[in-house]
Amino acid sequence: MVSQGDAFCPGHVTAFFEVCEDPDPERKGSRGAGLSLSVGVRTTARVREAAQASLDVFVNGRRQRAEVTELAASKVLGSGPYEVKILSETPLPVSQGFGVSAAAALSTAMALDDALGLGMRREDLVRIAHVAEIECGTGLGDVVPASIGGMDLRLEPGAPSHGVVRTFDVREEVLLAVLGPEIPTRSVIRDPAKVAAINRAGSTCVAEFARDPTLPRLFDLGNWFAEETGLASKTVREVVRASRMFGRASMTMLGNSVFAIGNRDQMAPFYLRFGTLIRCEVDNEGARIL
Repeated sequence: MVSQGDAFCPGHVTAFFEVCEDPDPERKGSRGAGLSLSVGVRTTARVREAAQASLDVFVNGRRQRAEVTELAASKVLGSGPYEVKILSETPLPVSQGFGVSAAAALSTAMALDDALGLGMRREDLVRIAHVAEIECGTGLGDVVPASIGGMDLRLEPGAPSHGVVRTFDVREEVLLAVLGPEIPTRSVIRDPAKVAAINRAGSTCVAEFARDPTLPRLFDLGNWFAEETGLASKTVREVVRASRMFGRASMTMLGNSVFAIGNRDQMAPFYLRFGTLIRCEVDNEGARIL
């Protein structure tokens, strides 16, 4: 007999961040701020008992080697003799700063728990997804804020019981635009020189945002951070500046992409010149069972 569970996790964009190292993956992560998105990853987990364990992951209908998803699933499943199919759907591109790996890991953990009726604590499922992303080097701080929703200020890094996150309800429409090639997160967070620049600027941004945690301030600090760290490409810098005629935009961390608010009818045609454009809203609910 096949049992099934379904879950959704919002995507997440970070405007600025600080890398926080720790040998314990539950304590490792980032400080920073960002937004959860109404677009993310919807995952269906189908499970049945089998003589030999197996795990297959499909993303948007295609079988894929999904390292973070597989690791999160294995942590939920343990040594159980299950035949498992993970079916994830997302409109978001990977390695563009939209928190896809985090959303896939958490929605998978939640869907599997639902399918098997394990009754695991929500904090434990979030911890599993956070640790999976840390161990795979695909991200640092998307899982916990995406589990909560809204606009977030991450004051302390890590999984639940270690991380400290303030969230704010925000009702806003958002545009996501991809402007260039992928930026693999591990290529940045494993570069000591880049991390040093990120941490100098990131710590300043966190302190400033804590004093005035508003949506306009998120964009102002995000733009300063992107330029100060040198992470923004020439194209991203020019698009952000041009966007000021109709609203506000900031680089997604880490991707050759921007997220923006303002007059979407004016901004959308401009962003479409570069390719991928996604319309969404801020998600204030966080990850959930469907």
